[in-house]
Amino acid sequence: MNISQTSSTNQKMNAKNSSLRASLSIQMRVLGALLMREIITRYGRHNVGFLWLFIEPMMFSIGITILWSYTSHTQGIIPVAGFALTGYSAIVLWRNMVSRLANTSSANQGLLYHSQVSVMDLILSRAFLEAAGVTVSFIGLSFAFIALDLMFLPSDPLKIAFAWFLLIWFVIAAGMIAAYAGETSEVFDRVWHVMMYLTLPFTGAFSMVSWLPPGVQEILLWSPMVHAVEMLREGYFGNGVIAIYSVFYLMSCNLVLTLVGLVLIRKIRRNLEES
Repeated sequence: MNISQTSSTNQKMNAKNSSLRASLSIQMRVLGALLMREIITRYGRHNVGFLWLFIEPMMFSIGITILWSYTSHTQGIIPVAGFALTGYSAIVLWRNMVSRLANTSSANQGLLYHSQVSVMDLILSRAFLEAAGVTVSFIGLSFAFIALDLMFLPSDPLKIAFAWFLLIWFVIAAGMIAAYAGETSEVFDRVWHVMMYLTLPFTGAFSMVSWLPPGVQEILLWSPMVHAVEMLREGYFGNGVIAIYSVFYLMSCNLVLTLVGLVLIRKIRRNLEES
């Protein structure tokens, strides 16, 4: 290869890199604008405004902690506050994420007339907002409960962070599928709230798997979310619990759900254009 060919190749590579950087920059600006729009639309500009994004899940978690404190919901040395926090934060994340994403396209259909806005942008902006709200609530209540001696310091913070990441990944992937179902089926929109309650036993929030009979364990371990919550609690309580989970199974399910979700999301815009 001579000098002129080398120079031409380098120019093409630089042009591709510049184009990629420009595209990423535009994408980030689009997501940022959609996030701000979602915050203002949902919470307004007055009173505590967007702080409700964090306050709402905190209120639910505190309420469940108080309730479980009077029902002896845990076993052994596990603090009730820590058990309730890990369990109900996961439920709030699951419920809020899937419910919000289920009607994303229909609620924001007008924005799709902008060429730079895609269905995936709408879904990601809502997903990031919900994940941020519950995550801040989860971290804030953890510090508060530790400061009040309601729970002890986490055994393995890195494991907690990894389990929380896998849990967020799972609920976003499930939310992508729900977004397609909510757009294409009127029945789904009507029965989804009932389905949410029916899925609660399969979240792993109300009991450790090891506390249950073997037959029930086998059923629950089909749920990817149970594996995430078990791992999360092992990160908090260490040797205080016997956690049963598989990182490989959880990540495999997340990958499959993500691929299915991406395929279905591509169909959403086609359906909107045809309608």
